[in-house]
Amino acid sequence: MQRALALSVVLLASAGPLLAWGRLGHVLVSELALKDLPPEVAAWFKGQEDYFKEHASDPDHWRQDRKEGPRHYLDTEGYGGPQGVPFEVSEALGKIGPERFQKSGQVPWVIQDRLRDLVDAFKKGDRAQITLAATVLGHYVADLHVPLHTTNNHNGQDTGQKGVHTRWETGLVERYASLNALQVMPATQEPGLFRAPWKWMQEANALVPKLLEDDRGADRTSPEGPRGKRRGEAYWAVFGNLQTPVVRQQLSLAAKHLAQMIQYALLLAGKPAA
Repeated sequence: MQRALALSVVLLASAGPLLAWGRLGHVLVSELALKDLPPEVAAWFKGQEDYFKEHASDPDHWRQDRKEGPRHYLDTEGYGGPQGVPFEVSEALGKIGPERFQKSGQVPWVIQDRLRDLVDAFKKGDRAQITLAATVLGHYVADLHVPLHTTNNHNGQDTGQKGVHTRWETGLVERYASLNALQVMPATQEPGLFRAPWKWMQEANALVPKLLEDDRGADRTSPEGPRGKRRGEAYWAVFGNLQTPVVRQQLSLAAKHLAQMIQYALLLAGKPAA
């Protein structure tokens, strides 16, 4: 574990915030994923559960290169919507070009890369490396379950709803999400897991219109102030009533899918015993 901790310290140099679930959301996904794992897979993380949870949001602070931000999202509009996003990077580059590819985000492909890292870690049998690789993989898996990580209008800037990103993925989580409120979904092996991120992306993107609609509805309770809307308890009560079930659903699904990916990586590594 010392080696994993040392690597995290290096990666956290020059830290700065990026848009994501927020620390609590990532912690909840990681903690629930361990509960979703079958015992023989969870055994690999015995004694390292705290590290797995406490470092779940680390990738939000990695600014050692300027390419990190787009690894957390994918603006699907450039591909004609989520159904048009190719599975292969080469096809994506050919479709929209390298400059737009970089700006539009790459999270599904990043998940595939981090899955490969976890497979390699399992093959080596290094628990610290396994925990670190699974922690990093979990962050990007969780990010892909945030609906606003799949659209150009990621912060409501195109619809006059600036700040909706943080209101949904941090404000609602901190007010209405807890481990006990989430659903344990035992990880089951499913075919096609390597391409599963595209399915998750499509499902998350389908939630965007209702999310924005509910934010607008809740905002009718917010009076205008000299610096814009003043959102009080009435706003959070309305928005929470409408979107808390969705937030909890996406957190629970992210945990399940992370657990499935961990189990899948172990399978690809030849199912070594802990």
